[in-house]
Amino acid sequence: MGDPADLAAILSSWAPPALTLAAASIALALMLRFAIPRGRKRPVRGKVLLRALLPARIVRSASGRADIAWFLFGVLFSASALGWALWSSEWFAGHILQGLDALFGSPAPIAVPAWIAGTVMTLALFLAYEFAYWLNHSLSHRVGWMWEFHKVHHTAESLTPLTNFRVHPVDTILFFNMAAASAGIAMALVHFAFGRGGGGFLIHGTNALTFLATILFSYLQHSHLWISLPGRAGRWLLSPAHHQIHHSVEERHHDRNFGSTLAIFDRLFGTLHLPAAKRERLRFGVDGIAYDPHGPAGALVMPFADAARRIAQDFDATKKRGPAPERPLQSLRENA
Repeated sequence: MGDPADLAAILSSWAPPALTLAAASIALALMLRFAIPRGRKRPVRGKVLLRALLPARIVRSASGRADIAWFLFGVLFSASALGWALWSSEWFAGHILQGLDALFGSPAPIAVPAWIAGTVMTLALFLAYEFAYWLNHSLSHRVGWMWEFHKVHHTAESLTPLTNFRVHPVDTILFFNMAAASAGIAMALVHFAFGRGGGGFLIHGTNALTFLATILFSYLQHSHLWISLPGRAGRWLLSPAHHQIHHSVEERHHDRNFGSTLAIFDRLFGTLHLPAAKRERLRFGVDGIAYDPHGPAGALVMPFADAARRIAQDFDATKKRGPAPERPLQSLRENA
């Protein structure tokens, strides 16, 4: 077989349309399955189904309108923000490989089929992305100035798939850089282990596993529908119900379910909270904000002022009493 990059290019030429359509169909089927009550025998009219998937009370609310605005803003910003990462994954990988070669010497290439090397790289980059997501998300809830930017996402008082785009630009840039570092480390280790270069399998230029997970899980994460994976499945995969718990204002739900698709890092670090099979009554948002969090100024400008206030408070605390103690998420929300 040829080089893994060649094989990945071949697969990428025919797989994207079929896999994209299949993944999107599965995601829509999941939403329909949970939008239609069990045991209903009468056919569901289109208008009724649309109201179930996008309730007017959510879309017309201040939070829902803000989600729509964030979606339009995100479509324009996210593409440009990809270039705002200070370092790319290739930059990290190149420097790490140089260090490994200097310490251990350049390894001889391992004679394995290209598809094996490509599969290992694909899996490694997917796990690197999942870890970067968990780490960045966890820090965003524990580091005061990071929370002020991430708080924008949590001010959503209702959840829809459009809430995915309710992310402050600074929050986005921080994640892109952390994801680049994590992916660079994974790339370097796999390249060094196999003694040769080569990429993983791609769909539309994105890691195949990350792409599929995004469509099947991430876009449904913020669904208002209670799609739950309790029990054993919920210990491996994060359902929309897991993420609704993450957005809950209840103290027992704080600092829980930071992951994107996989629950393994939440399990490893003790932040996993399993949802119940039946819908739990939850309230979303952030209490104690003195300004409108859904308007342009409150969503885009005020986080800079709040972050500066956090930094000043931490600096003063360090001068007076030494390092400030770690504050739980509850205290961050109370002093929003």
